[in-house]
Parts: sequence; structure tokens; C-alpha cells
Amino acid sequence: MRNKNTLNIVVVLLVLVVMGCSCNKLQELTNKSSSTPSSSPSTSSSPSSTSSPSKSSDEKAALTLDKYNQIKNGMSYKEVVDIIGSEGTEISSSGEGKYKVESYKWDGGDFKWIFVTLMGGKVTAKTQSNLK
Repeated sequence: MRNKNTLNIVVVLLVLVVMGCSCNKLQELTNKSSSTPSSSPSTSSSPSSTSSPSKSSDEKAALTLDKYNQIKNGMSYKEVVDIIGSEGTEISSSGEGKYKVESYKWDGGDFKWIFVTLMGGKVTAKTQSNLK
């Protein structure tokens, strides 16, 4: 049981490190490409076994810094969906029960996104890019 807890903690920390690195690279890319037209990459969402989103984040949700700031640690996925106004795209999921770690992304286009990590169904981490 202890090894499973350690593994989950390592996975969460690894996700956060990767997200931090990606965020810095995204900011550099945004600054470099602000004078040249860019096309946003298309993302395909795979069906989730736990829910079928009525509104996919691929529809370019209206993401704002105000919505991001309303998301607090301890909230459920449903509470986050209610704040943002659409379902997120599940990025990863591992473990089960109170040790289940899930990551969701909401894409707002133009390098705007919100990334939320939940453990045991509760928000444990969040990050954003380019929100105003």
C-alpha cells in the first residue's frame, strides 16, 4: 500500500513538473509568434469511459482568469465543470478510489488553457496559460 501511495505522489509531481516546463515553453512560443499568424493545433478527444461530455473542451470554451481563480483545491470535477461551463478533456487517469489521479484540460484556443489535476475526486493542482 505504501508503494502505491509513493507511486501516485511521484506521478502527480511529475505531471506538475511537466506542466511547469510546458507553460514556460508555451509562453516563449507565444512571445516569439505574436507577430506571425499561427494555427492552433487540432486536438482529438478520445471517448471517456466515465462520462460523455455534452460540451467538449474542443469547442474552445470561453476561459477567463476569473473562472480559473474560482477553482479551489478540494473541489469536485463537477464543481469545476460548473465554473468553466463545459466538460474537460481527460488527459490522464491512474489508480483507483481515493488514490485515483485524473488530469483534465480545457482548451480556449490561442494558447489559452486550464489544466486541473484531481486525486480521489478532489482538485489538488491547477495551472493555466494566457488567460485574461
